Amino acid sequence: MAYKKDQGRYARMTAFWALFLLAADGCLRSLQGTLRGWFPGMAEDFADPLPLIGQVDGAKLTVLAVLAVSGYVIHRVLERPKLADLLIDTEHELRMVTWPSFKETWAGTIAVIATVFTLLFYLFASDIVLSAILPRLMGSAS
Repeated sequence: MAYKKDQGRYARMTAFWALFLLAADGCLRSLQGTLRGWFPGMAEDFADPLPLIGQVDGAKLTVLAVLAVSGYVIHRVLERPKLADLLIDTEHELRMVTWPSFKETWAGTIAVIATVFTLLFYLFASDIVLSAILPRLMGSAS
């Protein structure tokens, strides 16, 4: 039974799919090739090609089994009360966020760019001035 089934639905779905896709990426990129390297006999085809999967061999079957178990484990972990409450609270807080309008975002962007260029010119001028003064102060005329 799901813990607080209808609460925090989007946060839980996002967390589940992010973790599941990360597991799928690891399985498909690394585990499948590793299994084929360790057990060359696993590369033998067991059946005709399937849609979206292609040829079914021992490595693919193992990867699919690991993905199925990973999906179940991820789902069960996300249903733990503490973690589920965290995701519910996260979604609740995100619903209370007021996002800036395009005009406010653009004004903030211009302010940041102006600040960066002001600091750039200040540091550039300071570097030139100090590069000219410090060698004379230290006694080595270049």
